[in-house]
Amino acid sequence: RQGPECARTAPAPSARIGAGGWCPPAEGHHHRGECEAARAKGPAAAGWAGPMKSSSALFRASQATMSVSISVFLYEGFAYNIIFLGRILPAVGKQALVLPFAILFNIVWGLAICSYARAHFSDPGIVPERWRDFVHSIGDSLPIAPARPEWQPGKATYCKKCDLPRPERAHHCLLCEVCVLRMDHHCPWINNCVGFRNHKYFLLLGVYACAASMIALVTSFPELVHCAGALTRIQDGFVFEPGARGVDVVFERKAGFISSGQNILEESVTVEEAKVKCGTLPACKGFTFEGAGAEGQPKENETVHVYFKDKWDLWGTGWTSYRREPQAGSRLEVTDILVFMIFGILALFVAVLLTPMLATHVPLAFQNLTTIEDNYENMPNPFDQGSTGANLAQVFGAYGPDWLLPVAPWRPLSDGVSFARSDEKLGPDGLPERAEGEGEAEMEEVWKMRYRVRSAAVPQMQEEPQDPGPLGSLARWWHGP
Repeated sequence: RQGPECARTAPAPSARIGAGGWCPPAEGHHHRGECEAARAKGPAAAGWAGPMKSSSALFRASQATMSVSISVFLYEGFAYNIIFLGRILPAVGKQALVLPFAILFNIVWGLAICSYARAHFSDPGIVPERWRDFVHSIGDSLPIAPARPEWQPGKATYCKKCDLPRPERAHHCLLCEVCVLRMDHHCPWINNCVGFRNHKYFLLLGVYACAASMIALVTSFPELVHCAGALTRIQDGFVFEPGARGVDVVFERKAGFISSGQNILEESVTVEEAKVKCGTLPACKGFTFEGAGAEGQPKENETVHVYFKDKWDLWGTGWTSYRREPQAGSRLEVTDILVFMIFGILALFVAVLLTPMLATHVPLAFQNLTTIEDNYENMPNPFDQGSTGANLAQVFGAYGPDWLLPVAPWRPLSDGVSFARSDEKLGPDGLPERAEGEGEAEMEEVWKMRYRVRSAAVPQMQEEPQDPGPLGSLARWWHGP
């Protein structure tokens, strides 16, 4: 968790607003001129200009972590679609499952990829220029509180690193080197902060990525088990022939018995039953039995004692053997199996990694909390809206289908500078009442009320005494003071 507070003391009373933000007083800051010049440049100098950039070693490590996560996402999609759906399912005779599995997995996987892109590329909630202009226009009338690791609703706190008062719930990220509105944490997996403007994308990323991994594991579990068993029997030139319960397997009858290899199985069955059985055994190369029956083959429905073999090598006479000849489309190379098994390991790793992460972040969102605020104990959560849905709406916007999509909330319930409090009146939909179509002037009036901006005292003009003239002066002298 990145955090926190970058200052523990409030600015000196003599501090003044620079051209575009807050600058310390001249006597306490050797670079006041540089500060005002930087603030005058606006968001290009102090705002967000794309995905977070920094020269620190920690940031470079975060970039490496992001590269790993992207590689895992892309590998998972490639292996599932090309190897599992394109090679393995047809090889085992499950072509009918390819289309439904492809639709189910790719919808969820695509939403996860889109959520990842939005979480990484979106502005996490840099303190907006409008707030800087507001601070500049208010001047000394805005109360500034020292930044503390506790609840400070309705208080603007001062960040020494940014040289600027910041809104409630905003914190400074040491990696991104900016203050972020309603900051949650800096996530190395997306190489960006998680804040007011991309918290929704971060939560959707976790949900969809975990769901995609679960779907991949569940739908491919039988084939993963079979391929894992096949890997234990790999030999030089090994080719895995999974069969399809005898459907896509052709058997060629030979005279003689199979002498090489181990007996995979032996049982008394008919020839047709033996063909089906051999087709379901991944390592079965064929089967053999003693005798040839009438006209060189067993009679219909005649039971023979069959030996199923994992190698093919004919010897002698007096026996009958059937060699398994699977169609070309059902043959899997060792590389296919290895790629598929790595996919299964990575999918399991992602699911195991994201499950506890969701178990941490989703309950916090249910309470309208961030990971930083979860440590505050000086008062009950002043932003708790009283229900799970209302608290989620503070992150996802008002109820709607956009909750499920990695898009900006269609009806956001906050501007990131001021947030609904627990004691506010709720609307008919159970959410805090919020004025629609608020203009800049109306919003700034809300900010003045929320941050207790002091009213500027208007000095009363004293009337100038009029000259009474010589007679008035003589009368005043006669009557005395």
